[in-house]
Amino acid sequence: MSHNHTRRFYVNPAARSWRCTSTVDPRIGDFHQRLPSFAPTPLVSLDSVATELGVKRVFVKDESSRMGLPAFKILGASWATYRAVVRTVGLTIGVSLEDLSVAAQKARITLFTATDGNHGRAVARMAKLLGIKASVFVPLCLDRATRDLIAGEGAQVTAAKGDYDFAVRQARTEAETAGGILIQDTAFPGYEEIPQWIVDGYSTMMSEVTEQVFAATGSFADLAVVPVGVGSLAQSAVIHYKSAPRPSALLAVEPESAACLRESLFNGAPTAISTGYTIMSGMNCGTVSSIAWPVLVKGTDASISVSEVEAHDAVQRLRLMGVNSGPCGAATLAALRVVARNDPEAVGLNANSIVVLFCTEGVREYDDPTVVATSSRE
Repeated sequence: MSHNHTRRFYVNPAARSWRCTSTVDPRIGDFHQRLPSFAPTPLVSLDSVATELGVKRVFVKDESSRMGLPAFKILGASWATYRAVVRTVGLTIGVSLEDLSVAAQKARITLFTATDGNHGRAVARMAKLLGIKASVFVPLCLDRATRDLIAGEGAQVTAAKGDYDFAVRQARTEAETAGGILIQDTAFPGYEEIPQWIVDGYSTMMSEVTEQVFAATGSFADLAVVPVGVGSLAQSAVIHYKSAPRPSALLAVEPESAACLRESLFNGAPTAISTGYTIMSGMNCGTVSSIAWPVLVKGTDASISVSEVEAHDAVQRLRLMGVNSGPCGAATLAALRVVARNDPEAVGLNANSIVVLFCTEGVREYDDPTVVATSSRE
């Protein structure tokens, strides 16, 4: 399973035949349709990549602009916030955002969350839509530009005195102390309902991409490549693709410095790791979500890490093809290229394969690793 000295590549042949069931709540799609500026995001065909790698088609699900935000996260954050606030104020699902806003303001609700970027900004956007406060905790190493974007949504941003996992613990403590609502996209024992609502919210993107691939090809994806932070998006993808009438293989990708899923898969149990700096900041997570793990351990066909330089190179390649992605989204292209060249059989790639890459974020500032690599970091 380990294919060279520097890269550990996990393969699970049993995932090929593993199946699950999915019951997507039809209210989720209806809810998203009512949000300001909702529209499906584009599916972009990367014909030159398909030719290069010897597969039939490669598509990118381009989430660089979703409801005015540069990532898919609003799909999960909006549904989970809606469900949680509706329950707190004693209303019922189906209530309008306007009526919910009035009740939430009257109840003086504050939303709490931890983030390494886009999830926190999405929670802050929902707080702004409802006219309530948001308190967002970020890892100490998160860049200033990202912090400012979150604050620009009206949230109070606090730098935790540690990494992402530390920020999650701090947000949880503050929410409990203040009597607020924690809207966190990673689950842990005793906190699993709201993270599941977030995963459920991502189903809108999964339904879109399957419809778009079918419209373009008359068929379905053979392989989906998904970036992994805590694993909530991957959980949604596995449930979607492994419950489909014609299932697809799943390739998970992580930064080399934060490959918590891959390490857990190798160990056969959830394994927390310490993480360092990465340009793939949205994936800089050291612990797999507790509700994602049982799904990912059975339904992930392969798991790989990519380097900073590989992710950066993929950002530039996508830009040339008209897709403006950040490093987390481009990591999927980097992973596909590595697997297609070194072990295509591991994920069933062949000349007839249709591949979908989930590009999860838009362009953002980061340090060029080809420059950083040649100088010492301060």
